Amino acid sequence: MTLNKHSQKIHFKTESEYTMKSIRFLLLTITTMFIIIAGLMVVLGISVYTHYHNFSFFYEAAKSGRFVTPSLLCVLFGMGLFIVTLFGFFGSLKQSTCLVNMYAFFLIIMVILKIVVVILSFTISTNQLRSYVRVPVEQYVEDSEISVELDALQKSLNCCGSTSYKDYAGMNFTSYHDTVVISTDTDTIVVPTSCCAKSGDVYCTRIRSTGCQNALVNMLVQNSSVIGILGVSVTFIQILGIIFALLLAKCIRKMKSEKALIQWKIREQMILAQKSEAEDNTVYIGHTESSHA
Repeated sequence: MTLNKHSQKIHFKTESEYTMKSIRFLLLTITTMFIIIAGLMVVLGISVYTHYHNFSFFYEAAKSGRFVTPSLLCVLFGMGLFIVTLFGFFGSLKQSTCLVNMYAFFLIIMVILKIVVVILSFTISTNQLRSYVRVPVEQYVEDSEISVELDALQKSLNCCGSTSYKDYAGMNFTSYHDTVVISTDTDTIVVPTSCCAKSGDVYCTRIRSTGCQNALVNMLVQNSSVIGILGVSVTFIQILGIIFALLLAKCIRKMKSEKALIQWKIREQMILAQKSEAEDNTVYIGHTESSHA
């Protein structure tokens, strides 16, 4: 009984356990980074959606409606990344092979989807990309938030309208809108002041000739290298997470097998020791000789 009590207090440190601790630390570091990134994405998406919930002009597909906006996609992707990362985080803490393998499986799916998106982005043409960009000029008068954001967009990108300043032709501006007049040889058009690079008292002397649709597409093309570098960096970290998750799952299985083997050997030695002790304590009593009178 004494040997059994002492054996229960013994904690064996195997080589697999030391290796597992190192890999678990690295995986916890990566999962913590992903949790922070996912949280920032959710906060960013919610803040953008709160302020500009009616403004969905950039990257919105024509057939997808007004619900597929960058802010909502950012929130959904951030929540998905957060949920997936929790598998790896708690799997590392609890040393659960099932959770760690699930984390690696979902990361593999995310990496494959990202590679598919990258391949599609290289095959898409500028004209196809332009079809996915929508600038809701027709809602400039109806929606005050859209008018404010369009003014900021036109000033920052030095553009006017969706395709040109002629998109504002025939629009019924009110006294609340700041407008100028563009006079050409053929017609006279009232446009927002943000469309004018240089204006006089009433008439615009220099108009922003580039459409905001082309300006947005050009901006995406110019910044594609930066976006690609960020995407490759995140993908590289995800691949490291997959490698560490698979290694951790392997180390957990090996460690549990080694511990089970050691405990089995200890129990076997205890049984043998108890048998030996029982044989040593056995008292041999011989036959007594009877005396005859």
